Amino acid sequence: MRAGRGRAVRLAVVSDTHVGVGRGGAAQRLALVFGAIARLEPDLVVHCGDITDTGLPEEYDLYRRVLPAGLAGRVRHVPGNHEVRWDGTAKGLYRSNFGPPRWSLAVGGVCCVGLDLTQVLQEPGHYGREGLRWLRRVLGRVEEGTPVILFQHFPVGGGHHDVDDESALFDLIARHGVRGIFAGHVHREEVSRVGGLTQVTLRAVLGEPVFYLAEADRGEGALKVCRVTVAADGAQTRVAVATIPLPGDGVMPAVRAGCAGRDAPGGTSGDADPAPEWRFRLAGSVQGGIAVAGSVIVAGSTGGEVVGFRAASGGAERVWRTRVGAVYRQAGVDAAGRRVFVPSADGHVYALDAGTGRIEWRFGAGAPVLSTPLATDAGVVVFSAGTRLLAVDAATGRLLWCVPGRGFSAGRAASDGERVYTCAADGYARAHDAGTGQQVWAHQMVAGDQHHVALYSGWDAVVVLGGGVVIAATVSGSVALDAATGAARWTFPGGTMYPPAILLDDRTVLLTTEHGVVARVSLGDGRARWRTDIGARVLNAGVVCDGERAWVMSAHGRLIGVGLADGRQLGSVRVTHAYCYSAPVIVGGVLIAGDQDGFVHGIALPPA
Repeated sequence: MRAGRGRAVRLAVVSDTHVGVGRGGAAQRLALVFGAIARLEPDLVVHCGDITDTGLPEEYDLYRRVLPAGLAGRVRHVPGNHEVRWDGTAKGLYRSNFGPPRWSLAVGGVCCVGLDLTQVLQEPGHYGREGLRWLRRVLGRVEEGTPVILFQHFPVGGGHHDVDDESALFDLIARHGVRGIFAGHVHREEVSRVGGLTQVTLRAVLGEPVFYLAEADRGEGALKVCRVTVAADGAQTRVAVATIPLPGDGVMPAVRAGCAGRDAPGGTSGDADPAPEWRFRLAGSVQGGIAVAGSVIVAGSTGGEVVGFRAASGGAERVWRTRVGAVYRQAGVDAAGRRVFVPSADGHVYALDAGTGRIEWRFGAGAPVLSTPLATDAGVVVFSAGTRLLAVDAATGRLLWCVPGRGFSAGRAASDGERVYTCAADGYARAHDAGTGQQVWAHQMVAGDQHHVALYSGWDAVVVLGGGVVIAATVSGSVALDAATGAARWTFPGGTMYPPAILLDDRTVLLTTEHGVVARVSLGDGRARWRTDIGARVLNAGVVCDGERAWVMSAHGRLIGVGLADGRQLGSVRVTHAYCYSAPVIVGGVLIAGDQDGFVHGIALPPA
């Protein structure tokens, strides 16, 4: 048996084990599967992601304890969304356990490549320019005629829509000898063929003791893939699933996928629609929201680029550019608009002069800073890093107080000058004394095991104050708490955590669910004056208001207007095909938002 021009090759593949401390049976099924794999002595074992249930340290430890010594050095991994969605280390924990999330190695005559499509704090997949450049370099070094197999968490093409830039992948691999993709995520077995490429999605070990075996076929020069189910006594049942041809000239037919049925950016739906005017690009993704500091607009990227610019007629004029570590959340701005506080996954908050971009100070938080800093009127900057809530002096960066032992938070606090209000992944909303950090009250929003609390807590909530209440949110809904006591006044159902709430006046707040239901809600009793369903998923990008209009940036790049008086839908425009998590701002009639392709977009709004 030979793979291409190499020796015989045997690959074992698993996916979606979801090992969790509270997930009964998952570790036992995995031990059964790994034991069966070890007896087959494969050349390589690949795990296609969702290794853990929540990405907690104890889940990684449990997983590693299950790995048999006989497979040491032969197991490779790629991360899944469950490794990064609630991860306060920004993939640091994954790397410390498994090394780089992208890798390539030769196995017999096959080039095996592991790809990382995951996005810190987000669920869908994205290759990104950096990931595609890395893959281009790898494929460029592969000897002509050598078959390439990709391993990743998210499937692409064939009706899958979890990856926004899958077309760029197909454009790239059309020029190389990529023959197959193994993927997980969907927890079901599918075989799809696009051009010369065969994709196999895998059943989840979470549901049954199952793995996949790919072996080179002696007569046809192909990988024959079978599903192997392991009985309690170790007996194996094999079912043929797919055949992946390996020989050829190393070039597959050109493929286009992922854009069918989608309108192009700029396509509008009516006479009073917004109109894209300009855009420019930063390194990485513009995942954090856009901030405004006086006359300067500030955007940061996961590539560590922070720019200050002004929106000019028909374009944008860059004022300054600064490099820091990766930025995943919006910068904070002081009341005077003179200083910008940039959170970074390199474990620092950077204070920048808003006019020049000069770094005035940096504070080492000891963990990635994945929350949006709040600059209070009292000259204090409040933010979360790891499981700590910290307050530093806005002028000097000197630590004022610290609250340890809380849950992770990627949201933003609120303050009325007397107290600071926060939510965290331990299931609580809290109030702290603004001067000392001492806890004033705590309200338990979610109870249960660690996985349940992490998923359903307010870990990503942007806290809002108004009418004497604190509005905190989870994926189940919003709750209004008495600012002085923490007592619950009312609740509003729906996944309202990711799109930030907007205080409209002293009587109402605008709440948006992640599935696109927008409602104007009374601060007094939580009753909705109106509700409207915009028919689009909305995540962290959310809503910005312009007079009597709200503009909602959907996760899939469509900007939709909603009238604040009655919820009537106004014009809309498709801004980008990339995912959007970046909270927009409006400056001089231009809405400014970022996307995961790294673009900052300027969209002219129609006259009111």
